[in-house]
Amino acid sequence: MHNTLKTLFFLSCISLVASNRVYVHPFNLFAYGNSSCETVEGQDEKLPDKMTFVPTPIELQNGSEPGSPIQRGSSGTKQEVTQHTYVLAGLQNMLGLRMYSAMSKQKKTGNILFSPVNSFGTLVTLYLGSSKHTATRLQHLIGIVKETDKENCTSPIDGHKVLHALQNINSLIDGSSDELTTVVWTFLNTGIKLSEEFVKGIQDFSDHSYLRAVHFSNPQHAESLVNSFVEATSSRKVKSLFNAIDSSTDLLFASYVHFKGKWKKAFEPHLTEMQEFWTDDTTKVAVPLMSQSGVFQYFSDKNRNCFVIKLPFSKKAYMLLVLSIKGTDLNHIEALLTSDVISEWQHNLKKGFVHLSLPKFSMGTVSDLKEILTNIKLPDLLGKSSDFTKLSNKEHLTIDKVLNKVIFEVTEEGSENHADSRDSIPTPLELKINKPFFFAVVEGNSDALLLLGRITNPSSN
Repeated sequence: MHNTLKTLFFLSCISLVASNRVYVHPFNLFAYGNSSCETVEGQDEKLPDKMTFVPTPIELQNGSEPGSPIQRGSSGTKQEVTQHTYVLAGLQNMLGLRMYSAMSKQKKTGNILFSPVNSFGTLVTLYLGSSKHTATRLQHLIGIVKETDKENCTSPIDGHKVLHALQNINSLIDGSSDELTTVVWTFLNTGIKLSEEFVKGIQDFSDHSYLRAVHFSNPQHAESLVNSFVEATSSRKVKSLFNAIDSSTDLLFASYVHFKGKWKKAFEPHLTEMQEFWTDDTTKVAVPLMSQSGVFQYFSDKNRNCFVIKLPFSKKAYMLLVLSIKGTDLNHIEALLTSDVISEWQHNLKKGFVHLSLPKFSMGTVSDLKEILTNIKLPDLLGKSSDFTKLSNKEHLTIDKVLNKVIFEVTEEGSENHADSRDSIPTPLELKINKPFFFAVVEGNSDALLLLGRITNPSSN
């Protein structure tokens, strides 16, 4: 871990110098005041009662929420925001790709959809309620540690500064409020009070947040109440999210990300037609393929046997789509994914005329963060032995479920009408996306990875 961080700091330093920015160590950007090294044994465990928040009973669905979500871009000067978000984007990209790699290894076939920025925000929010070894391990996983700290002595970070910078990454998309939306739900067993720091962190992290108290003594009834509440507060987009709830449940945490980006150039609906899509070498399905001709940026990576094309959305975000070539397995390309590889692709993109055919699809998946942590060899980080003393007034609180629902929609819709210019171009490059591909949705100012995914069957949601 330490070697990886040193490499990241070195690369960040080079990038910042190249862009006329002065390099600042990530810890110095997000340190908790003039904080110094705290030994694990010396951390305060007691949560003062005056610093606790009592959640509204779930039966009172019209009850008031604890404050309103933080306004995007409301803190810090422009230079401070740019520096914080730039550095944080690199950190969350590295962790996001590590998590995606673990997911793709576990799931060799089928669609995958994952939000690095959302998972990173979840971990930072939980960090606000963590203590002792759990806080130290979360901080190392996030990647913001002081170089001079010793093994058993870690200088704390200000989680709220991190979450503000993360929220600013979302704001840089500069689109309408429904382009990228984040909702967070926290359900606690009745009688448990939350720390105000954790509650504020949830608000920093999300556009809308809901905290509710639930009687888990009747788990079947509780499951019905919780799932109905989530469905009602997600515009019916998230259904039957939780299952296997038991009477010993302390806390359920879930987040929901909905991304619907408009293309910079709209696809003409009348050009969309049903065509074959090969899910593997022997199986094909009929899916709607959108088509347009125009100037795109692309790169043929001969070393990795893949073709990369950049598809701009209406604002600063864009999709980086990666298609395997020469019989190379897509899993092989996914195994090579790193921040450096993606940066190399971005650097080598060249403009050219392309006639593009792309599947129209809408997909949604649920990720279990505890399962992902297990797959990256951290099975007990959020387990029963973890220490979340600062999260609530309960002495040995356990986090039972941490789920992330992501929905991503791709349609013909765009911000500008696009006249098909194929007839005026003698020989455009023909690119038909009719087999499995990898994609990354990227915020263009900071290069933060918003979504990572694999499509093996566009008709399978």
